[in-house]
Amino acid sequence: MATVHTPVLELIEHDHNKKTATLRVSYTLHQAAVERNMTGLRYRESIRLWGADSPDADDSLFTFATSTYSNTENVHINRTRTVTLADDILDEDGFFRPTDEVYARVCVTPLLPSSDCKNSNEIHHKF
Repeated sequence: MATVHTPVLELIEHDHNKKTATLRVSYTLHQAAVERNMTGLRYRESIRLWGADSPDADDSLFTFATSTYSNTENVHINRTRTVTLADDILDEDGFFRPTDEVYARVCVTPLLPSSDCKNSNEIHHKF
């Protein structure tokens, strides 16, 4: 089974004048041999940014658009997603605090190749 390794969330740029931040999420997907050799296998990627609010429940801040990508013959698939968001979205506490705690949760689901079957027309004849 493919596994997500080393997910990293980086702050690329913070524009204090525009009150926006550019974030990058990257990770490596490690594929098993059977997945590397499976024709037509695709992966659905789901990435969400969360605000850590321990001991309270974490807040969902942003969800990247779902993406799909194909398997490769390589053991490792490196993925990167970037987004620019308003400070208001990333302010997970909702009030003044010296810092906000944001993390990314990366989920990858294999999408098995599917088949398509249809019936033909019927012929009517006395055989």
